[in-house]
Formats: sequence, C-alpha cells, structure tokens
Amino acid sequence: MGNETTAYESEVQRHFARNYTVHCLEGGLFIGGMAFVAPNTVLPKMVESLEGPTWLIAIIPMMMNLGFVAPTLFTAHLVERLHSVKPVLLFTGFFQRFSFLGTGIVLYYYADTHPEWALAAIALAPLISGLFGGFTMTAWLELVAKTIPENRRSSVWAIRFIISSLIGIGAGKVVSFVLEHYPGHEGYAILHFILFGFLMVSYGIFGMVRETTSNVEKNHAPSTDLRENLKTVPSLIRSDPVLRNYLVTRGLMNGIFIMIPFLSIHSLRVLDKPESFLGPLLMAHMVGGIFGNVLSGYVGDTIGGKVVMVASRYLFILMAIWASFASTEWEFLALFFIFGAGFYGNQVGTTTLCIEICPTERRATYLGIMATLTAPTLILASILSTALWGWKENYSLLALATGISMLVSLVYLARIEEPRNRSLGHQTL
Repeated sequence: MGNETTAYESEVQRHFARNYTVHCLEGGLFIGGMAFVAPNTVLPKMVESLEGPTWLIAIIPMMMNLGFVAPTLFTAHLVERLHSVKPVLLFTGFFQRFSFLGTGIVLYYYADTHPEWALAAIALAPLISGLFGGFTMTAWLELVAKTIPENRRSSVWAIRFIISSLIGIGAGKVVSFVLEHYPGHEGYAILHFILFGFLMVSYGIFGMVRETTSNVEKNHAPSTDLRENLKTVPSLIRSDPVLRNYLVTRGLMNGIFIMIPFLSIHSLRVLDKPESFLGPLLMAHMVGGIFGNVLSGYVGDTIGGKVVMVASRYLFILMAIWASFASTEWEFLALFFIFGAGFYGNQVGTTTLCIEICPTERRATYLGIMATLTAPTLILASILSTALWGWKENYSLLALATGISMLVSLVYLARIEEPRNRSLGHQTL
C-alpha cells in the first residue's frame, strides 16, 4: 500500500501545475459566465419584469442548486465503482451548458407572444443545467480530490471564484449597458447568449484536465446497487456525529436564501432606481467576492475550511441586521459587497470541509448524503421567503428569519472539529 500511495502522490505532483490551472480557469469561466444572469441579483428582477409569481421569484436563485443536489445520492454508488470519472463528466457537462442557449432563443423570439414560455425557460434552464451537473457532482468532486492535494484545494476554490468575480465586475458593466439599451426580454436574451459563450469556453478548457489514478483500490470493494447503498445511509449518519452536525449546519446555512431572492428588488424599490442599477449592485457583489476569496483561499489552505465557514455566517448575520435599515445607495452597495464576501467565502469553506471529513473509500456516498439530504432546506427557505414577502412585503421579516438561521447554524458548526487539527479514523489524500 505504501508503494501504491507513493506512486499515486508522484503522479499527482507530475500533473499538478496543469490540473491546478485547468480547474481554476474552467471553474472561473463557468461561474463568471453565470454572473451575466446572476441568480441572486439579475434573475429575480428578470422574473418580476415578466410578471412572474412571487413563489418563482423566491425560488429562482436556488434552482441550479436544487438541480445539483437532488440526484447526487442516487448516483453515488455508480461513481464509487468508476476508476475514471472524466469521460462521464465530459458527457454531462456538454448538456449542462446547452439549456441556457435555449432560454436565450425563447426570450428573444417568443417572450412577447408567449410570456409563459419565457418564464418557464428562465426557471428551467438553471434547473436542467443543475440536474445534469448533479448526476455527476460527486464524480467531479472525486476528480478534484484525486488531482489536487488536500492543502491546495481551498486556493483552487478561491482562485476559481476570484476569476469569476473579476468576470462579474465586467459583467456588471455589460448588464447595465445591455438593459439600458435593450430593456426587457431582448436584453435578458442577449445576457443568456453571452453566458452560453462563456460556458462553452469553460467546457473546452475542462477537457484538458489530466485525471490521475486513485490511491484507493476500488475493484477490491464490493459493488453495490442503488438500494443497497441507500440502506447504508441511516447507519452512516447514526455512527458519525461529524456528519450529523455538518448536515444541520449546512442545511441551516441555506436560510440565506430566505432574504436573498428579494434583496435586489428591495434595493431598487427603496432607492427608486431602474433595472440598469442591477449592474452596480452586481459589481459590488463581485468585488466583495474577490475580497472574500483572497482571504478564504489563504486561510483555507493554511488552517482549514471551518474557520472560513464561521466567518461567512457572521457576515450574513451582519448583513441581515443592516439590510432591515439600509436606505442609501452606498449602504446597499456595501450590503452586496458583504454578501459577495460571505457567499464566496462560504463556498470555499464548505467545499473544503466536506471533502476532508469524508472517508476516501465512501467519499461519493458521503458527498451525496451531504448534498441530497440538505436539499429540502432549499425548498423550505423558498417557501418561507414566499410566505413572508407575500404577507406584508416587509423585508425586515425575511432578514430576521435569515439571521436566526445563521445563529443556529453557528451552534452546530462549532461542534465540528477542524479535520486538520486531529487524526481522522479514515484515510485522506
């Protein structure tokens, strides 16, 4: 086993520079492209402008997340059998990107005559994209874990998000220009076409990754079918307190989606600004993302993901308190800056920690449990957001609910010991 591990580590180091660069660029372009139809900033206002219902505005920021997390546990047993995951990722990645092209076409040609088609396309594009990504999300995380050493993963996530934030700053200017000169559905269609272009470039770069062999001999493990693998889930949760606490803190973290869907709408109403002001808000969000990623990437590599997750929750609590009273342009720009720093910081910390607390030989199943079992909290957040906004359209109620969720999430996160501070009872890379 020692010789196999040495050979594996040697292979990882041989391809490290290439794979590190590819993972950073591919993710940066994919996430950065999404900024042109930013789920947390642009999409809610897009739905409102097409007279979409309140419940759709509330759920639209999390449609891609729902797609990603829903199927992961049901494909984990297949991923654990794979010696090579890149081919299946190339297959699903192709279809993951094309849904946004379809939405652009529907918005450009049919939004006037069939607005219901346009609303359906806007909602289904991120959901379908997420589903194709979700089928193989554990495979993608497995690929990252196989190709990037543990102490360099946080910086991979951070650099991906820094690149995407830099693109997002430019996207903010483009969004302002496009919506000012092509208001309404035509402008939103153009933004979808731009997004599609970024996604296809990211796909080409992803094809350049060099997959390394695993240090776990998978063909020695017994093959399991879906039913058998699902039967192991309750026992895994019962026997692993770290997993239980992680599930609770990650589920409660989704409480941020109670206040976020209506933040841009609330901002425009309070400031009495046109849709084109979404551009500056998006830019502030992305500048905050760069700040958060630089810090979280360094801290995550040197200390671990937990402290980054703690910091992001404190930022969201501050944001929830301030958002209830903000009334000036600079305050809302600051709120979007804080949101960017906390949101991207949490992404870095969560992705770092979730890989490190997983047993290597059951990593796909653990990641599937984490994703799928916390998915209902996304739906619950959407329901609460819809109900509270529909009741009085009082943004303070949404902020209060989010703040409470963040506080309880902190309690359960505090119960998880940073994996790098202790000796785990299972193998890690």
